[in-house]
Amino acid sequence: MAKLVCEKCGKEVDVPVHCGKDMHQEGDQLVCWMGPACGHQDVPEHCGAQMAVKA
Repeated sequence: MAKLVCEKCGKEVDVPVHCGKDMHQEGDQLVCWMGPACGHQDVPEHCGAQMAVKA
């Protein structure tokens, strides 16, 4: 399962799931594997910076 990682402190959380699969990053959004029309959300922030997706 992919993780969201804070590059400042190292905190890791699971990438959100939509329609039974991990969401993927497109720009500053996490997007459903079926496309942004199905589901999308902003990439969360931690320590004042956007978290990074780590496979």
